Amino acid sequence: MAQKKLPEINASSMADIAFLLLTFFLIASSMEKSEGIQRQLPDLNHVNTQPIEVDQRNAIEFVANAFGQILYKEDPDVVRQINIIEVKELVKKHVDNGGGTNAGGQPCNYCQGNRDPRLSLHPEQAVVSIKFDKGTNWEDYMALQGEIEAAYEDLKAAYVKRAYNRDWATVVPNSSKSKTEGDNAIIQDANSKYPKIIAEPKPTDASQ
Repeated sequence: MAQKKLPEINASSMADIAFLLLTFFLIASSMEKSEGIQRQLPDLNHVNTQPIEVDQRNAIEFVANAFGQILYKEDPDVVRQINIIEVKELVKKHVDNGGGTNAGGQPCNYCQGNRDPRLSLHPEQAVVSIKFDKGTNWEDYMALQGEIEAAYEDLKAAYVKRAYNRDWATVVPNSSKSKTEGDNAIIQDANSKYPKIIAEPKPTDASQ
């Protein structure tokens, strides 16, 4: 009995189909973006290598250690564990305290703080120190940085609302204008009122 031959499958177009599917998924899928932190780095030609003395009341310190804890140091002798959601308000309270004057002797007439004698004299002198262990979890690091960034954004938003009756989210930089024109001037003003002074010492071992 003669065997029936099966028809051959033409696979010449399979490569084209595979290429089209690959192209489709590349276009349709979204790539996960890595998180980043915006920082203004100093000019290496004008780096001051001399240690800078900071009045103790002008500095607060957060520590994200290798054990997943967030520690807060408002006073050199007092350290307490806090929740990450507390960080933003603690930073705002410190930076916006307005407990004295800036380096030029001018008081902060726009500050909304309580003039707490334990906290900063002026936003221009308020330092936020962030310390990490070598084994600190990356998510803890980013969460702490994010809360501090959010605190400064809140302070600038509140200032712009009071001073210009504008929503901070609607103030957009315009590269075609100078820094003293339009929204650029508002941004420059807000940034000068609440400059970010972030200190990050070198990471230490968890045992230290």
